[in-house]
Amino acid sequence: MPIRLWSKRIFHDRQQARSGVVPVTHQGQAYQLQNARNFQILWPLTSGPIYYRSPWHWRWQKVPANLRSYVADYFQEVTATIAPQLAPESATLAVITDTHIKFTPSRSYYGFNGWQHLQEFFTLSQKLPSDLLLHLGDVIDGSDNPTTDRQFLQQVGQSFDQQKKPFWILKGNHDDHDKFDEHQPGHRATFTADTFEHYIGNLQLQQTAVQTVEQVPGFGYWDHGSVRVIFLNTSDVPFTLTPQGRRIYDHKLVLGMQQRQIQALIKVLEDSANRTILICSHANLVTAKGRNGLQHNGKLVHDLLRAFNQGLSGRVDHHEAESKFDVQASFDFRTNQTGRIRACLAGHRHLETNFQVDQINYIILNNSALMGRRHGLTTRYNRAWDRKLGEVSEFAGYVVNLNPQTGWLYVWGYGAASPVRKFKV
Repeated sequence: MPIRLWSKRIFHDRQQARSGVVPVTHQGQAYQLQNARNFQILWPLTSGPIYYRSPWHWRWQKVPANLRSYVADYFQEVTATIAPQLAPESATLAVITDTHIKFTPSRSYYGFNGWQHLQEFFTLSQKLPSDLLLHLGDVIDGSDNPTTDRQFLQQVGQSFDQQKKPFWILKGNHDDHDKFDEHQPGHRATFTADTFEHYIGNLQLQQTAVQTVEQVPGFGYWDHGSVRVIFLNTSDVPFTLTPQGRRIYDHKLVLGMQQRQIQALIKVLEDSANRTILICSHANLVTAKGRNGLQHNGKLVHDLLRAFNQGLSGRVDHHEAESKFDVQASFDFRTNQTGRIRACLAGHRHLETNFQVDQINYIILNNSALMGRRHGLTTRYNRAWDRKLGEVSEFAGYVVNLNPQTGWLYVWGYGAASPVRKFKV
């Protein structure tokens, strides 16, 4: 069918109108056409570039995604440094976090750059012998209209799936779209309880290399030799609406874990005796002072990790002001003699730091999304980098290597990140 510009007649039925997209063919390839407020967007059905045009520029343009020459040269240097240090018996993770993808060609803040950083991340992960691809959450900024953000989630999920490697994408506090909702009349929820799972989680469930637990969204684990990597969902917050359709919990501000996921974690830990374990989550469970890093149950989960390391058994009987976050569960880690949870990786805070609580290393990774120094929300850490479009500091990512034989955990950073941090584990 011909592609009309900003015509409501493009929708053939009510279902298409509700979804906000209509199937079309562009350059011989299947696409979905979306009429956004300031853009008309072509989303590829399976693979290919994303196109857009505006009333001020009617020719179709590609959303930037190709590997740029200066990035390719830089990745050659990164690969030459890291690859020789990756032992075959070790577990290597290619990690990116907080891409905050947004549909705008911003030159100094969140925008198309998050999408491009992700595509370039895939290029580096193919150059290195990475065993797992990992996104620690905040895939999208959650501030575009719901059709656009649903499409971005779908494109990201498909992109990871097409790499033909085990992968996991954690849900961040921006991935439930509250940032858009809070600026709308009535603050009505525009995502449903299972939107993220529909576009991301279902693809993850189809993998054979990554193990999941039924009815526990966002929780899973991956084994590589004696190494076990466990994924925690720190956005495990009830999706409860008022009669007016507004969320009772603001998922952008409230982080937590509920009993069902904590019970799943206990069961996996009980079956993880004598393994070397790495925990991955969007937000850090505790602060550097050992206090709760989440609004609900972060410290409780940390205490369970400590109990595993000490080979303890016992019972959790925890009550909070919000009863939905109460936890009652038994655990028995007495079969664990040599297994240890060595570190917890997290993003969320848009900075780099690391600290140790109860001999567990918490390692915070910097955000991939561009944060120019003149923006009010730019963190002090990123302001010090003076990140600019078209320079190496524009992006950030990591290669994490855990070698159980040598007892070393290496975190190599590229872009706006520390070149290397190492931990004796």
